[in-house]
Amino acid sequence: MKSDYWLRLERKVKFGECDSAGVIHFHNLLDWAHQSWEESIEKYGISSMDIFPSITNKIDRALPIINCEANFYAPIELGCNLDISIKPTKINNHLFKVETIFICNSKKVANVNIVHCSIDIKTKKKIDLPQSLELWIEASNLENKIMEC
Repeated sequence: MKSDYWLRLERKVKFGECDSAGVIHFHNLLDWAHQSWEESIEKYGISSMDIFPSITNKIDRALPIINCEANFYAPIELGCNLDISIKPTKINNHLFKVETIFICNSKKVANVNIVHCSIDIKTKKKIDLPQSLELWIEASNLENKIMEC
């Protein structure tokens, strides 16, 4: 198994995700990007219960999205098998970006950039990223740093 298996995902475009022309609805790309980074952290070993607040846990932080953008380079059509790559980057102690790259038939068809901010749920003030998330980001970038040497 490759050391970065948590950064590589796959998905097949389904009928309900497309319009009548067989091309995905644009909003699905953002949804898939967010689902992909959630799946990535779970594959890495971080429980979503440790990152995302809910009624059942006592997490005092949230990671709201403060910026997102999607770029389409080719139509993403029904039945397309997408290879998805995740590239997280720490911006500072409370901000991180996840770039999600979508490949179909060896061709880059889209990418999404989502920026999250770590905040205290009660005060809404910026706080440091969770340690587990910092380790995920660092491990995700380790292979690139080694290759640069």
